[in-house]
Amino acid sequence: MKISVFALGRTGLPLSLVCADCGFKVIGIDINEELVEQIKKGEMPFYEPGMKELIKKHLNKKFFPTTTITKDVYNSDYFIIAIGTKFNKYPEKGSLTNLYKVVDRIRKIGVKEKTLIFRVTLPIGTTDKIKERIEQDGVVEGKDFFMAFVPERIMEGKAINEEKNLPKVIGCYSDKSFEKVEKFFKKIGGQIVRVSTPKTAEFVKLIDNSWRNMRFSFANEIAFLSDVNGINAMEVLRAANTGYERNAIPYPGPVSGYCLGKDPYLLEMAFDKVIVRGFNSVWFYGRRANDWLCEKIVSEVKGSNVFVAGLTFKQDIDDFRNSHSMDIIELLLAEDFNVMVHDPYLDKHTYTRLPTHIDKSVEKASFINAIKKADTIILATPHKEYRSLKGELLIKNTKKGVKILDLWNIYEGKLENKENIEYRGLGRGDIR
Repeated sequence: MKISVFALGRTGLPLSLVCADCGFKVIGIDINEELVEQIKKGEMPFYEPGMKELIKKHLNKKFFPTTTITKDVYNSDYFIIAIGTKFNKYPEKGSLTNLYKVVDRIRKIGVKEKTLIFRVTLPIGTTDKIKERIEQDGVVEGKDFFMAFVPERIMEGKAINEEKNLPKVIGCYSDKSFEKVEKFFKKIGGQIVRVSTPKTAEFVKLIDNSWRNMRFSFANEIAFLSDVNGINAMEVLRAANTGYERNAIPYPGPVSGYCLGKDPYLLEMAFDKVIVRGFNSVWFYGRRANDWLCEKIVSEVKGSNVFVAGLTFKQDIDDFRNSHSMDIIELLLAEDFNVMVHDPYLDKHTYTRLPTHIDKSVEKASFINAIKKADTIILATPHKEYRSLKGELLIKNTKKGVKILDLWNIYEGKLENKENIEYRGLGRGDIR
């Protein structure tokens, strides 16, 4: 059985390799020539545990990356579309231009007897529009071709394992389509969960990340309220959660990234009919609260030299997309601060380079050199490199009176009340 996967990003490439590992012949198609050449050399275009071994095992045996539509693509049984939804910043709406380009490319290849599986994040109702677009060519879904929306729900750093084991939510238009899609995913692994329509499956994907975002935003609102009331948010949350199973409130911290940063807003695109009540959804305000955290941090900066430590959206991964650190840096630059940056993944790969407008405006520095010069240090991402540092290192190497904004409370209990350091943990109003 042949599979063609369109787009070899952080969804498409792990899925392609898992499919190859399950015995499928997989053609991976991407227009990014640099990325495809990198994969052809056996190199990882981004870090994901277990992926390097699968590339080595299956490259040119079961997995064939390409930028062109080969004969094998025409002969594929399944087309899997894994292209990301472009989204910048609210209030802009998500752009589906690249997705429709892929759909139109597939229409030229021909969809007869093909099964199309969409593994992307889409505004509610988009799969219906794609079906209508394809059927303009005189073909009928469920008879001439088959379609499903099956949301990817993997987490970076666990993509290979979760692709094999997470439940697969399948939304189809017909029983025949479901049979074909179920047959495919049974070989991949994970519980099969059928829902009534593709629109329902689109909804599932969007509420996954909107719910997680809301949970984190609740914790951040607790932190903001603790700050102004001279209370330790960490103490509050530990006490509230201890021995009380109904609570599972997370600790505060920045909430960003490619999915959590956009999916609540994509879900909000379907909320227009409800907004007649006069106000937006709870997940919309949860996302706005998390966005506002960046403004709050910048408002607490002192001095002119600011060091931002950690640029990825999450600890110990190498993804800068939609990172809160980038938002913080842009706000700092807009207010004419001198900005120094450090991240263990910075410039290690083509995809861990800073955007050009930021790259030319900041100083890339070693951690030690930066903390010696900084008036304010923002610990923005809790990479293990930072978590393992001794508090004494900061005490000995920083300026007298340096302000440390610890967004993850890494140094809770270590830097409070130090004579030469003004320490601020997120939600630590008790040390003001």
